[in-house]
Amino acid sequence: MFHPTQLWLSQQLDSVRNTLKRPVVYRGYPQPVPESESRTVVCRPALFDPDHLSRVTKCGFGKTLPRLIDIMNATSYVEAPLTTYDLGEATVIGGTIFTRTGRFRLSHLVECRLRDTLSAVPVQDEIILVNSMQGLRYFGHWLSDDVSAFEAYRGDPRVRSLPLPAWGDVAPYLDLFGQDWNQQMVMRTRSLRIARDLGFSARKADRYRSLRQRLRARMGTAGGTGKVVFLKRGPSGARREIVNTSELEQRLADAGVTIVQAEGGKDFIHALLDATVIITVEGSQDRHALYALRDGGGMLTLAPPDRFYIATHEWARNLDMRSGIVIGTVAEGGFVIDPDEVLRMIDRLLALSENREAV
Repeated sequence: MFHPTQLWLSQQLDSVRNTLKRPVVYRGYPQPVPESESRTVVCRPALFDPDHLSRVTKCGFGKTLPRLIDIMNATSYVEAPLTTYDLGEATVIGGTIFTRTGRFRLSHLVECRLRDTLSAVPVQDEIILVNSMQGLRYFGHWLSDDVSAFEAYRGDPRVRSLPLPAWGDVAPYLDLFGQDWNQQMVMRTRSLRIARDLGFSARKADRYRSLRQRLRARMGTAGGTGKVVFLKRGPSGARREIVNTSELEQRLADAGVTIVQAEGGKDFIHALLDATVIITVEGSQDRHALYALRDGGGMLTLAPPDRFYIATHEWARNLDMRSGIVIGTVAEGGFVIDPDEVLRMIDRLLALSENREAV
């Protein structure tokens, strides 16, 4: 097993090779091992106006509109369980994993410095790394996927993590979840296993429920049951420009909706806690609702027409919660959301929350 400093120096040579257009070849990950067999799970379809689908000009992440419509209308889905990848003897240097058979890329965003490699790094018998490439880049994937992967191995001393990005809400959630991620930039092990929980399954839903219960127990007080909250995007979120923001917020406030800006630690989380309906623009920051929304509550997603995506619906249905979608209309500088459409969808979600058996 090479010393971490030797491997770090080889990475610097790789940078030179890339400059000379001789890029380093990273290996593909081996066949994953699923946590369980995939089953078909019954779920609730999304609430939306089919006539408004014509507003969509582009879908996010390479998805097609027909595929997303199928997901919104589905009354069941096939599970995608947590998977693990066994890489054998390995040394982790930031976002690069070195093994006897080659190197693997976990994240190009986690960069190791020379001084990180100079300290003595003991060789562990086995390490379970609970990071995903997505979770090291997007806060929403960390909060909804990597946190679940950690929970699958709660209490296991083998669990490790690369240093997480400097997202302001990481520390409050780790405290509320009671998770110690043991973050390390350099790791050496005789057996490396990577755990990824990027899909949806019944076991993942159980982990979500455990985290939701623990968060409430540690908060010590309940939130405002029955309230409706509009979760505005925080300063670190990617921009989603609602051109008529002032009009929309005023109409919602006049209707009794509480308006909260994402980010801000435990006070912010408490402001969302046990809301019956949470409204947010599609994006990573809507994952706060995953843990704050009351049981049987509803998520209302304001969808940009030029980046239409429905990840929020997938995790909401995984927890048997309601999911409503209002699609915006393209406008100069962003998109417009019709306040009347939002208010009507709020009424639908509130009515269904009083009747858990209704579709």
